[in-house]
Amino acid sequence: MKVTDILSPSVTVHTCAPHTTWKDAAELMLREKLPALPVVDTEGRLVGILSEKDLFRALFPLYKDWMETPHAYHDFERMEEDAITAVERTVAEVMSTRLLTASPETPILKVGALMVASGIHQVPVVQEGKLIGMVGRGAIYRAVLSRYFELGS
Repeated sequence: MKVTDILSPSVTVHTCAPHTTWKDAAELMLREKLPALPVVDTEGRLVGILSEKDLFRALFPLYKDWMETPHAYHDFERMEEDAITAVERTVAEVMSTRLLTASPETPILKVGALMVASGIHQVPVVQEGKLIGMVGRGAIYRAVLSRYFELGS
């Protein structure tokens, strides 16, 4: 079974640009119920991915800041106040740039193995350098259970 077998061609692939604000990206992800958002440059090339985890991580201090002054991060009420500054950040500041992609012809078990090994939940599907879709862990899970174990058909 290949990615093309589970990729829905009718689904709109929502994207954002690196200069998009954290708030605008979060709003799009909430409105469209997206677990991740591909980030593309002005030429439509995939340059990153923004996950719910990335959005959430933007609410906290950077690791290097915590290491320099760990005592400053024991006041969680203050941290809540500081978290508001996440709206000023851009997607480029918080997105993941370590990209794992699949093509329509990639076997779904290979994509599933990459997801398990790397801890990611969404993989962009690229064909001829162009983003054509996203495949998620749930879609792979359902396809495998249905195809190989005749469950949930």
